[in-house]
Amino acid sequence: MINFDSLTLNLFAQENEDFFLGAKIQKVQQPNRNELIFQMRNQGKSKKFYINFNPNFYHLCFMSEENEKKRNIVIPKTAPMFCMLLRKYIQNSKIVRIDVPKYERIFEIYFEYYDELNEKSLLCLAIELMGKHSNVILYNYDTNVIIGCAHNVSSEKSRERELAGLLPYIYPPKQKKKNLTKVTFDSFDAEITSLDDCLEISKKYYYLTAAMVQQFIIEKNIKTKLELYTVLKDFLLSKNAKPFIKSDFSQYILFESLNVLPCSDINEMIDTYFSYNQQVALNENLRSKILRHIQGQLKKLYALKEKQLIQINKMDKALIYKLKADILMSNLYYLKSGMKTVNLFDFEGNEISIDLDENLSPSDNANRYYSLYKKAKSANEHAQELMKETLSQIMYYEEIKFYTENAVNYTELQELNAELFDETILKEEKNEKVDFIEYEGFKIYIGKNKKQNDYVLSKLSSAEDLWFHPLNAAGAHILVKKNNTKENVPDKVLLKAAQITKEYSSQKENSKTCIIYTQRKYVKKANNKLAFVTYKNESEIVV
Repeated sequence: MINFDSLTLNLFAQENEDFFLGAKIQKVQQPNRNELIFQMRNQGKSKKFYINFNPNFYHLCFMSEENEKKRNIVIPKTAPMFCMLLRKYIQNSKIVRIDVPKYERIFEIYFEYYDELNEKSLLCLAIELMGKHSNVILYNYDTNVIIGCAHNVSSEKSRERELAGLLPYIYPPKQKKKNLTKVTFDSFDAEITSLDDCLEISKKYYYLTAAMVQQFIIEKNIKTKLELYTVLKDFLLSKNAKPFIKSDFSQYILFESLNVLPCSDINEMIDTYFSYNQQVALNENLRSKILRHIQGQLKKLYALKEKQLIQINKMDKALIYKLKADILMSNLYYLKSGMKTVNLFDFEGNEISIDLDENLSPSDNANRYYSLYKKAKSANEHAQELMKETLSQIMYYEEIKFYTENAVNYTELQELNAELFDETILKEEKNEKVDFIEYEGFKIYIGKNKKQNDYVLSKLSSAEDLWFHPLNAAGAHILVKKNNTKENVPDKVLLKAAQITKEYSSQKENSKTCIIYTQRKYVKKANNKLAFVTYKNESEIVV
């Protein structure tokens, strides 16, 4: 991800200065420790000014409704302390000035503040967008005393600059860089070793990031240091930046090139670019959280399955107990009390050695083996019941894993997260959209995620409709609507539905997959879990 650089900040300030001046702060909100939202009104318009000082996404912009949704902003019921502080000092105030200190990534907003004695003072909100050092500081401009910070910085965290209430506000240490527009080519040539070292250029000159320099080299097909010096200098002198975003949203750029999406202004570029990447990060973070939990549960379940298999496999030992008991009962007249062992023949003529308890009678020894058999058999049956439950749980988590890996938006992931961690099932929307295809006069519905699968079963289906699913694998729930007809579904429709079922399953890449199908009336939701079902009277199709 490209840094939010000082040049972009300057361009944003120039573009929006008219709206800032005289704007009234109607509302102050703080969704979390790294975000602020100011509801501003000016020139008959209301806008949401968004400040993000997260080290990975630091930026500011006027946020559109669409991009607010992408950021998944949730306002807490109880405002954080810093938010309360801002509400006290700047809510309902008007902005009198904005400024960007030269070469800095600091956006300053100045307010007039009247205290309880109606004495006026000038307050400054300094929004510092500097990677891991990003912060928002409110200070009294007249006295230069800090009123409060989003993040306090102690002497232990920074030897050069402490930030906390009642301390003086000072600017960050100046960067040891130069203005490229005031540097000769000879000086540039002496300091830059090669075109490949873009980071070196960004460290030596203001307004230039490594990504920006790399963009110019690639897009302008620059071959020499003189070409690079000329292009960069002309760009900075012309002040003719144009906002674009790479079509893959890997970065934004300030000049026209190939494979880009044009933006109407700098603000739209910032808002669109960062909201997209924030959305991707939100999705992947939540997806990773869910998958880590699922993998942990599956690891436990597979270990439990192995233990249960060991118990089930002990049935052979149980049958030996029964065989010995039967042999003893058949040969009671040969046996005497006090014997420790006896060699007898089984029912197939094979000799077998049987240990006996010398303190028991022959019949009691036989009953002892019958008792051991019954205990082993009972344990085996119990283990088989537990195995069914374990396999059911494994299938459930494999299904959730499949849905998680294939979820396309944050809402779907939230639903999965809610079921796994909050034990609450989100109700399906009344107008849930489910894709379908029409084939040979039949509609084949495709539940592509957990919620859609549940909707297919609960709302769309009738008793005689056909339900499809991959055998012992995770996948979508496919439904063939019979439209109340009593006629059988043609074989070609069954095959088509089976092929679609394989396409939307974890078995997609397999050369052959077994697909089961049955009437909807034989499918039941299990354990009150979304789209997790049991079924019977099924048939199979190999695709």
